[in-house]
Amino acid sequence: MTPPIALTIAGSDSGGGAGIQADLKVFAALRVYGTSVITAATAQNTRGVQDVFPMPGNVVSTQLNSLLDDLPPAATKTGMLATAEVGAAVLAKARAGLLPNLVIDPVLASSSGRRLGVVGAIERLLPYALVATPNREEASALVGWPVATPADMAGAAGQLAAGGPKFVVVTGGDMVAGDEAVDAVWTDAGTRFLRYPRIATRNTHGTGCTFSAAIAARLALGDSVLDALAFAKQYVARALAGAREWKLGGGTGPLDHLDWKAI
Repeated sequence: MTPPIALTIAGSDSGGGAGIQADLKVFAALRVYGTSVITAATAQNTRGVQDVFPMPGNVVSTQLNSLLDDLPPAATKTGMLATAEVGAAVLAKARAGLLPNLVIDPVLASSSGRRLGVVGAIERLLPYALVATPNREEASALVGWPVATPADMAGAAGQLAAGGPKFVVVTGGDMVAGDEAVDAVWTDAGTRFLRYPRIATRNTHGTGCTFSAAIAARLALGDSVLDALAFAKQYVARALAGAREWKLGGGTGPLDHLDWKAI
């Protein structure tokens, strides 16, 4: 059986925990064929991002042209859009209807605080998204006010949905309080919450990339959006639990994308 194609348009993480590397691991784990367009190269490890090298906009366009001409995706996800020019290259393909089942992970900053993305590029792309998956800090930057509580998350999800995405998930796994990781999901039928027991671990690098990649993979496989969201939430929890005891690097370690613990 020929697998469906999922495309990731994102930055390269030299530490392998997030970005293109995490996305392709997720695609492989979920049995879809992964293709990639690299928007930036980063120098990073578990301790943080040391440098970012954005790709020229024309290089991103050329990568997209090459893939869309021969390997058109069934679903697409975006991550780091490091410059306005990179964002414009992606936007042109989205406007042309060439990025189906588009999942936008608005990567704006690293967990160590390094700026990685451009708010304006994300705002212009949102009208073409099927799903957007900002975390609380990214949602705050996009709506212009602090998103701190589950009620705030629900309000921000609704505000962002007014900009075009059919579904918005504001993720709250980074909240310190509570025994559950809670995400607010906006749909045209109202707001609901995704809940899962919180996994106690220092190894959380790449959770946002993993979540959005899993959504895209399941959409490529034919899931409804709500089924894809529920699956992705469980997949992230399993990946967190699998890497709980890992000691890779001296900082925030990666997830177990491939269920190595079970091998």
